[in-house]
Amino acid sequence: MAAAKKKKRRRTSDRVTLEDIAQKCNVSKATVSRVLNDHLNEFPVSEEMIQRVKSAADELDYRPNRLARAIRSQRTHLIGLSCIHIDSKDLTPDAEADDNLNLGQFTNMILSHPDFKEYDLVIHDRLETPDRPLRPSDFKTDLLDGLIYLTPSNDHTEFLDVASKAFPVVLLGQLAAAEEKMPCIDMNNRKMARLATEHLIGLGRKNILMLIPEKMRHISCIQDRLKGYRDALSKNGIEVRDGLVHSVRSLKGHVNDFFADLSGFGEIDAVFCATDDLAAFCIAPLKARGRRIPEDIALMGFNDSLICEHTSPPLSSVRRPVKEQAHAAVDLLLKILKKEIPYEPGFHEIQTEVVIRESTDGNR
Repeated sequence: MAAAKKKKRRRTSDRVTLEDIAQKCNVSKATVSRVLNDHLNEFPVSEEMIQRVKSAADELDYRPNRLARAIRSQRTHLIGLSCIHIDSKDLTPDAEADDNLNLGQFTNMILSHPDFKEYDLVIHDRLETPDRPLRPSDFKTDLLDGLIYLTPSNDHTEFLDVASKAFPVVLLGQLAAAEEKMPCIDMNNRKMARLATEHLIGLGRKNILMLIPEKMRHISCIQDRLKGYRDALSKNGIEVRDGLVHSVRSLKGHVNDFFADLSGFGEIDAVFCATDDLAAFCIAPLKARGRRIPEDIALMGFNDSLICEHTSPPLSSVRRPVKEQAHAAVDLLLKILKKEIPYEPGFHEIQTEVVIRESTDGNR
Protein backbone atom coordinates (compact mmCIF):
# COMPACT_ATOMS: atom_id res chain seq x y z
CA MET A 1 0.00 0.00 0.00
CA ALA A 2 1.45 3.30 -1.03
CA ALA A 3 2.36 5.63 1.77
CA ALA A 4 -0.16 8.38 2.28
CA LYS A 5 0.92 11.69 0.92
CA LYS A 6 1.94 14.18 3.58
CA LYS A 7 -0.68 16.89 3.82
CA LYS A 8 0.53 20.44 3.34
CA ARG A 9 -0.08 22.47 6.47
CA ARG A 10 -2.93 24.87 6.00
CA ARG A 11 -2.12 28.52 6.54
CA THR A 12 -4.07 30.13 9.36
CA SER A 13 -2.89 33.69 8.70
CA ASP A 14 -2.18 36.02 5.82
CA ARG A 15 1.03 37.12 7.55
CA VAL A 16 4.06 36.93 5.26
CA THR A 17 6.63 34.42 6.52
CA LEU A 18 10.31 33.74 5.92
CA GLU A 19 9.21 30.74 3.86
CA ASP A 20 7.21 33.00 1.52
CA ILE A 21 10.29 35.13 0.89
CA ALA A 22 12.45 32.02 0.44
CA GLN A 23 10.09 30.65 -2.22
CA LYS A 24 10.00 33.97 -4.07
CA CYS A 25 13.80 34.19 -4.12
CA ASN A 26 14.34 30.43 -4.66
CA VAL A 27 16.67 30.16 -1.67
CA SER A 28 16.55 28.41 1.67
CA LYS A 29 14.59 29.76 4.64
CA ALA A 30 17.87 29.81 6.62
CA THR A 31 19.45 32.18 4.06
CA VAL A 32 16.49 34.56 4.33
CA SER A 33 16.72 34.46 8.12
CA ARG A 34 20.44 35.26 8.06
CA VAL A 35 19.90 38.24 5.73
CA LEU A 36 16.94 39.76 7.57
CA ASN A 37 18.42 39.19 11.03
CA ASP A 38 21.83 40.52 9.95
CA HIS A 39 23.65 37.28 10.78
CA LEU A 40 25.80 37.44 7.66
CA ASN A 41 28.98 36.52 9.48
CA GLU A 42 27.75 32.95 9.98
CA PHE A 43 27.86 31.97 6.29
CA PRO A 44 28.88 34.04 3.26
CA VAL A 45 25.96 35.52 1.29
CA SER A 46 26.50 37.46 -1.91
CA GLU A 47 25.57 41.13 -2.10
CA GLU A 48 23.24 40.33 -5.00
CA MET A 49 21.40 37.77 -2.85
CA ILE A 50 21.18 40.17 0.11
CA GLN A 51 19.53 42.83 -2.06
CA ARG A 52 17.19 40.27 -3.65
CA VAL A 53 15.97 39.03 -0.25
CA LYS A 54 15.51 42.54 1.14
CA SER A 55 13.64 43.65 -1.97
CA ALA A 56 11.33 40.64 -1.73
CA ALA A 57 10.70 41.37 1.95
CA ASP A 58 9.74 44.96 1.10
CA GLU A 59 7.57 43.88 -1.83
CA LEU A 60 5.68 41.30 0.27
CA ASP A 61 5.45 43.72 3.26
CA TYR A 62 7.17 41.28 5.58
CA ARG A 63 6.99 42.02 9.33
CA PRO A 64 9.01 39.97 11.82
CA ASN A 65 7.07 37.79 14.25
CA ARG A 66 7.85 39.48 17.56
CA LEU A 67 6.75 36.54 19.69
CA ALA A 68 8.89 34.05 17.77
CA ARG A 69 11.87 36.38 17.86
CA ALA A 70 11.45 36.95 21.61
CA ILE A 71 11.31 33.22 22.32
CA ARG A 72 14.38 32.60 20.19
CA SER A 73 16.51 35.46 21.52
CA GLN A 74 15.06 35.77 25.04
CA ARG A 75 14.59 39.49 24.30
CA THR A 76 11.41 41.44 23.57
CA HIS A 77 13.03 44.44 21.87
CA LEU A 78 10.90 46.67 24.09
CA ILE A 79 12.56 49.62 25.82
CA GLY A 80 10.79 51.42 28.66
CA LEU A 81 10.75 55.19 29.26
CA SER A 82 9.93 55.59 32.95
CA CYS A 83 8.25 58.90 33.85
CA ILE A 84 7.00 60.02 37.24
CA HIS A 85 3.20 60.23 37.36
CA ILE A 86 1.98 63.81 37.79
CA ASP A 87 -1.71 64.36 38.51
CA SER A 88 -2.96 67.00 36.09
CA LYS A 89 -5.30 68.46 38.71
CA ASP A 90 -2.24 69.78 40.55
CA LEU A 91 -1.04 71.67 37.46
CA THR A 92 -2.07 74.82 35.68
CA PRO A 93 -2.94 74.38 31.99
CA ASP A 94 0.43 75.93 31.06
CA ALA A 95 2.36 73.65 33.43
CA GLU A 96 0.44 70.59 32.21
CA ALA A 97 1.20 71.53 28.61
CA ASP A 98 4.87 72.00 29.49
CA ASP A 99 4.98 68.59 31.23
CA ASN A 100 3.36 66.92 28.22
CA LEU A 101 5.75 68.74 25.90
CA ASN A 102 8.72 67.56 27.96
CA LEU A 103 7.58 63.92 27.75
CA GLY A 104 6.78 64.31 24.07
CA GLN A 105 10.22 65.77 23.36
CA PHE A 106 12.04 62.88 25.04
CA THR A 107 9.77 60.34 23.33
CA ASN A 108 10.31 61.87 19.89
CA MET A 109 14.06 62.19 20.38
CA ILE A 110 14.35 58.55 21.44
CA LEU A 111 12.26 57.33 18.50
CA SER A 112 14.23 59.51 16.08
CA HIS A 113 17.51 57.82 16.96
CA PRO A 114 18.61 55.92 13.81
CA ASP A 115 19.51 52.75 15.73
CA PHE A 116 16.18 52.55 17.58
CA LYS A 117 14.28 51.22 14.56
CA GLU A 118 14.67 47.61 15.76
CA TYR A 119 12.94 48.45 19.07
CA ASP A 120 9.61 49.72 20.35
CA LEU A 121 9.15 52.23 23.15
CA VAL A 122 6.88 51.56 26.13
CA ILE A 123 5.86 54.51 28.33
CA HIS A 124 6.17 53.45 31.97
CA ASP A 125 3.96 55.67 34.19
CA ARG A 126 5.68 55.60 37.59
CA LEU A 127 3.35 56.24 40.52
CA GLU A 128 5.38 57.43 43.51
CA THR A 129 3.53 57.71 46.83
CA PRO A 130 4.94 58.42 50.31
CA ASP A 131 3.39 55.32 51.89
CA ARG A 132 4.33 52.68 49.31
CA PRO A 133 7.76 51.89 47.90
CA LEU A 134 7.95 50.69 44.31
CA ARG A 135 8.34 46.93 43.90
CA PRO A 136 10.50 45.16 41.29
CA SER A 137 7.34 44.06 39.46
CA ASP A 138 6.35 47.73 39.05
CA PHE A 139 9.29 48.18 36.68
CA LYS A 140 8.07 45.41 34.30
CA THR A 141 11.39 43.62 34.26
CA ASP A 142 9.66 40.59 32.74
CA LEU A 143 8.51 42.61 29.71
CA LEU A 144 11.23 45.16 28.98
CA ASP A 145 14.80 44.62 27.81
CA GLY A 146 15.93 47.78 29.57
CA LEU A 147 14.75 51.10 30.94
CA ILE A 148 15.48 54.79 30.40
CA TYR A 149 14.57 56.44 33.69
CA LEU A 150 13.39 60.07 33.81
CA THR A 151 13.08 62.50 36.76
CA PRO A 152 14.59 60.55 39.66
CA SER A 153 13.58 61.70 43.13
CA ASN A 154 15.40 61.44 46.43
CA ASP A 155 12.29 59.91 48.05
CA HIS A 156 12.04 56.92 45.69
CA THR A 157 15.31 55.20 44.84
CA GLU A 158 13.97 51.65 44.48
CA PHE A 159 15.15 51.58 40.86
CA LEU A 160 18.73 51.34 42.17
CA ASP A 161 17.99 47.82 43.40
CA VAL A 162 16.29 46.78 40.14
CA ALA A 163 19.09 47.79 37.76
CA SER A 164 21.51 45.02 36.77
CA LYS A 165 23.36 43.58 33.79
CA ALA A 166 20.25 41.49 33.13
CA PHE A 167 17.99 44.55 33.30
CA PRO A 168 20.05 47.64 32.47
CA VAL A 169 18.72 51.03 33.55
CA VAL A 170 20.11 54.27 32.13
CA LEU A 171 19.24 57.28 34.25
CA LEU A 172 18.30 60.54 32.54
CA GLY A 173 19.23 62.66 35.51
CA GLN A 174 21.75 62.88 38.29
CA LEU A 175 21.61 61.23 41.70
CA ALA A 176 24.68 60.68 43.84
CA ALA A 177 23.67 57.16 44.88
CA ALA A 178 22.84 56.22 41.28
CA GLU A 179 26.23 57.16 39.85
CA GLU A 180 27.73 54.24 41.79
CA LYS A 181 25.20 51.74 40.38
CA MET A 182 24.35 52.73 36.80
CA PRO A 183 25.16 55.13 33.95
CA CYS A 184 23.61 58.57 34.49
CA ILE A 185 23.21 61.10 31.66
CA ASP A 186 22.35 64.73 32.25
CA MET A 187 23.60 68.26 32.16
CA ASN A 188 25.28 69.21 35.42
CA ASN A 189 22.32 70.91 37.10
CA ARG A 190 24.39 72.11 40.02
CA LYS A 191 27.05 73.67 37.80
CA MET A 192 24.53 75.29 35.47
CA ALA A 193 22.53 76.76 38.37
CA ARG A 194 25.79 78.17 39.69
CA LEU A 195 26.56 79.76 36.31
CA ALA A 196 23.03 81.18 36.06
CA THR A 197 23.33 82.69 39.55
CA GLU A 198 26.79 84.05 38.75
CA HIS A 199 25.28 85.78 35.72
CA LEU A 200 22.92 87.60 38.09
CA ILE A 201 25.78 88.41 40.46
CA GLY A 202 27.79 89.74 37.51
CA LEU A 203 24.97 92.23 36.90
CA GLY A 204 25.56 93.58 40.41
CA ARG A 205 22.68 91.69 42.05
CA LYS A 206 23.39 90.50 45.59
CA ASN A 207 19.94 89.89 47.13
CA ILE A 208 18.84 86.99 44.95
CA LEU A 209 15.60 85.22 45.82
CA MET A 210 15.53 81.49 44.96
CA LEU A 211 12.10 79.95 44.27
CA ILE A 212 11.48 76.19 44.06
CA PRO A 213 8.26 74.51 42.83
CA GLU A 214 6.70 72.99 45.93
CA LYS A 215 5.54 69.82 44.18
CA MET A 216 9.04 69.18 42.75
CA ARG A 217 11.28 70.04 45.69
CA HIS A 218 12.08 66.35 46.35
CA ILE A 219 13.33 65.74 42.77
CA SER A 220 17.10 65.47 42.63
CA CYS A 221 17.68 67.96 39.77
CA ILE A 222 15.77 70.65 41.72
CA GLN A 223 17.90 69.99 44.79
CA ASP A 224 21.03 70.26 42.64
CA ARG A 225 19.86 73.61 41.28
CA LEU A 226 19.43 74.87 44.84
CA LYS A 227 22.96 73.69 45.67
CA GLY A 228 24.31 75.51 42.61
CA TYR A 229 22.62 78.73 43.72
CA ARG A 230 24.24 78.43 47.13
CA ASP A 231 27.61 77.58 45.56
CA ALA A 232 27.56 80.81 43.54
CA LEU A 233 26.73 82.95 46.54
CA SER A 234 29.47 81.39 48.68
CA LYS A 235 32.03 81.61 45.89
CA ASN A 236 31.35 85.34 45.52
CA GLY A 237 31.39 86.11 49.24
CA ILE A 238 27.62 86.68 49.51
CA GLU A 239 25.85 85.44 52.62
CA VAL A 240 23.61 82.42 52.01
CA ARG A 241 20.36 83.30 53.75
CA ASP A 242 17.62 80.72 54.25
CA GLY A 243 15.12 83.58 54.19
CA LEU A 244 15.83 84.03 50.48
CA VAL A 245 14.95 80.41 49.57
CA HIS A 246 11.26 79.50 49.34
CA SER A 247 9.06 76.70 47.98
CA VAL A 248 5.99 77.93 46.11
CA ARG A 249 3.23 76.11 44.27
CA SER A 250 3.46 76.72 40.53
CA LEU A 251 0.00 78.26 40.37
CA LYS A 252 -0.76 81.86 39.46
CA GLY A 253 -2.72 82.62 42.61
CA HIS A 254 -0.13 81.07 44.92
CA VAL A 255 2.73 83.04 43.34
CA ASN A 256 0.71 86.27 43.54
CA ASP A 257 -0.05 85.65 47.22
CA PHE A 258 3.59 84.79 47.93
CA PHE A 259 4.87 88.14 46.64
CA ALA A 260 2.05 90.06 48.29
CA ASP A 261 3.04 88.62 51.69
CA LEU A 262 6.83 88.48 51.21
CA SER A 263 8.70 90.39 53.92
CA GLY A 264 11.83 92.23 52.85
CA PHE A 265 10.54 92.48 49.29
CA GLY A 266 12.11 95.89 48.78
CA GLU A 267 15.70 94.64 49.07
CA ILE A 268 15.37 91.86 46.47
CA ASP A 269 17.16 92.71 43.21
CA ALA A 270 16.94 89.32 41.40
CA VAL A 271 14.81 86.18 41.36
CA PHE A 272 16.14 82.78 40.26
CA CYS A 273 13.46 80.13 39.71
CA ALA A 274 14.20 76.42 39.44
CA THR A 275 11.72 76.11 36.53
CA ASP A 276 10.54 78.37 33.72
CA ASP A 277 6.81 78.14 34.50
CA LEU A 278 7.45 79.40 38.03
CA ALA A 279 9.57 82.26 36.66
CA ALA A 280 6.82 83.20 34.21
CA PHE A 281 4.30 83.46 37.06
CA CYS A 282 6.61 85.94 38.83
CA ILE A 283 6.35 88.60 36.12
CA ALA A 284 2.83 89.88 36.87
CA PRO A 285 3.17 90.19 40.69
CA LEU A 286 6.58 91.86 40.37
CA LYS A 287 5.15 94.44 38.00
CA ALA A 288 2.06 94.82 40.20
CA ARG A 289 4.33 95.87 43.06
CA GLY A 290 5.97 98.49 40.88
CA ARG A 291 9.20 96.65 40.06
CA ARG A 292 10.62 96.83 36.54
CA ILE A 293 12.19 93.77 34.92
CA PRO A 294 15.20 93.75 34.59
CA GLU A 295 15.97 97.31 35.75
CA ASP A 296 14.82 96.75 39.35
CA ILE A 297 14.68 92.95 39.51
CA ALA A 298 16.42 90.53 37.15
CA LEU A 299 14.52 87.29 36.56
CA MET A 300 16.01 83.91 35.61
CA GLY A 301 14.31 80.58 34.87
CA PHE A 302 15.61 77.08 34.17
CA ASN A 303 15.01 74.57 31.29
CA ASP A 304 14.61 77.11 28.45
CA SER A 305 11.13 75.86 27.58
CA LEU A 306 9.02 77.44 24.84
CA ILE A 307 7.35 79.80 27.29
CA CYS A 308 10.63 81.72 27.71
CA GLU A 309 10.33 83.42 24.33
CA HIS A 310 6.67 84.37 24.78
CA THR A 311 6.69 86.17 28.12
CA SER A 312 7.08 89.93 28.45
CA PRO A 313 9.96 90.38 28.84
CA PRO A 314 11.36 87.11 27.41
CA LEU A 315 12.98 84.97 30.10
CA SER A 316 16.65 84.20 30.53
CA SER A 317 17.08 80.51 31.34
CA VAL A 318 19.34 77.46 31.23
CA ARG A 319 18.89 75.33 28.11
CA ARG A 320 17.92 71.72 28.71
CA PRO A 321 19.63 69.68 25.94
CA VAL A 322 16.82 67.16 25.38
CA LYS A 323 17.99 65.75 22.03
CA GLU A 324 21.60 65.30 23.12
CA GLN A 325 20.54 63.69 26.39
CA ALA A 326 18.00 61.32 24.82
CA HIS A 327 20.33 60.23 22.01
CA ALA A 328 23.19 59.65 24.44
CA ALA A 329 20.91 57.44 26.56
CA VAL A 330 19.81 55.41 23.54
CA ASP A 331 23.40 55.03 22.32
CA LEU A 332 24.50 53.74 25.68
CA LEU A 333 21.58 51.41 26.37
CA LEU A 334 21.60 49.79 22.92
CA LYS A 335 25.34 49.17 23.08
CA ILE A 336 24.85 47.53 26.47
CA LEU A 337 22.01 45.34 25.17
CA LYS A 338 24.11 44.31 22.17
CA LYS A 339 27.00 43.55 24.57
CA GLU A 340 29.27 45.97 22.73
CA ILE A 341 30.16 47.66 26.04
CA PRO A 342 29.81 46.55 29.67
CA TYR A 343 27.11 47.87 31.97
CA GLU A 344 29.10 50.29 34.11
CA PRO A 345 28.16 53.09 36.54
CA GLY A 346 29.23 56.70 36.13
CA PHE A 347 28.07 60.18 35.16
CA HIS A 348 28.02 61.31 31.52
CA GLU A 349 27.72 65.10 31.36
CA ILE A 350 25.86 66.76 28.48
CA GLN A 351 27.16 70.25 27.78
CA THR A 352 24.68 73.14 27.68
CA GLU A 353 24.49 76.92 28.18
CA VAL A 354 22.83 79.82 29.95
CA VAL A 355 20.55 81.62 27.47
CA ILE A 356 20.41 85.36 28.12
CA ARG A 357 17.25 87.32 27.21
CA GLU A 358 15.62 90.59 28.22
CA SER A 359 14.53 89.48 31.72
CA THR A 360 18.13 89.85 32.89
CA ASP A 361 19.60 92.04 30.14
CA GLY A 362 17.36 94.84 28.93
CA ASN A 363 19.69 95.57 26.00
CA ARG A 364 18.95 92.23 24.31
